[in-house]
Amino acid sequence: MESQALMQASTATAPSLRVVVAALLQPSAPVASPDVLALPHPAQGLGVTAGCSGRSFRNPLSIIPRPAPLAVGPMLAEALESRWQTYRKQLRHCQEEFSAEGVHELRVATRRLLAQFVLLDCVTAGSPLEKARRVLKRRLTALSDLRDTHVQLLFIDQKITAYPELAGLRAWVQRHERQLVESAADNVSRCKTRKLERCVSAMDKELTANAHRWRAQERLASAVLRATARAFAEAVQRRLAIDLADLRTVHQIRVAFKRFRYMVESLSPALTGLSKRQLRALAYYQRKMGIIQDLEVMQRCLARFLQEHSKAEPVLRPFRHHLRQRRSRAVRSFLKTADRLFDFWPPAKLASSVRPTSAVLLRQARGGRKNAAAHLSAAPGRPSGRDG
Repeated sequence: MESQALMQASTATAPSLRVVVAALLQPSAPVASPDVLALPHPAQGLGVTAGCSGRSFRNPLSIIPRPAPLAVGPMLAEALESRWQTYRKQLRHCQEEFSAEGVHELRVATRRLLAQFVLLDCVTAGSPLEKARRVLKRRLTALSDLRDTHVQLLFIDQKITAYPELAGLRAWVQRHERQLVESAADNVSRCKTRKLERCVSAMDKELTANAHRWRAQERLASAVLRATARAFAEAVQRRLAIDLADLRTVHQIRVAFKRFRYMVESLSPALTGLSKRQLRALAYYQRKMGIIQDLEVMQRCLARFLQEHSKAEPVLRPFRHHLRQRRSRAVRSFLKTADRLFDFWPPAKLASSVRPTSAVLLRQARGGRKNAAAHLSAAPGRPSGRDG
């Protein structure tokens, strides 16, 4: 019932929001003016009704106001340099002392640098940048399984006092961790930074080359705002596609939202107007999805263990029930605030620059969010607050 209610809620979302996302995610759509997009055919979009085909709408997700004169290039170069230095620092730390915390911090630094490359694709599109992104993605993937085992061990350590029967599961996960550590540590020790550094240096030069040419800085500001809006639109698309029967869809929105968040954090508050409190709200929203993902990782771990040790199933049944309850509570907690996503972009500073037609469409899209939330809360068959 929960899955059906969410699907109904997504359907109840205002058509204008779907129109906005479909138009923004259509790169080949002809652009009539800086903030007017032609709608794609309904079959190519996200369920846009036939009555909308061929019409043009102001697109609030790709708001490109005329920015105040800002040296955006040097700001982006500084953010790039900061993230590059953090990545190098975490890589060296992990090479010198391979630990669970070091692996986590290296993965975070890698994701942040990757998001910076995606943001700057509008500046330096080409083979060197794409190669750098592929290198970082490979390094990130190489540490994924090991990070999962660290999450599993941390969760087991937190619960082993209440569930002593987890001792056997803990020993099994530790053996798996030791196997992964050897290959992961070897991969990290062989990671080089020379080619990545050349790519970062080239981007830095391009970003600072026209620092005193305001027309060029305006174009750059518009380009990075459009890239950020595209990342946000992808997160919105993932939000509309959430299916409670398949919680991998929650992880997909988490990945898309994380990329958007890292891109926003690299932009200067002078450009976006976002405060530290607002940026913390992004982190809090992401954390709720992270809890669900950690519980999913733990459930998969327990399922694999019971496949190999079926006799342990009766003993671990109480812990398995606990995991299911925790996951149900985490999903319900996220769903209560899932539609806060639509409040994160555009920031008030940019939204205030929108022409009236665009502002009206933005209010309609956000109105659809409220209607969807009301529909979900009123849907029959929702589970009680204690269990799911």
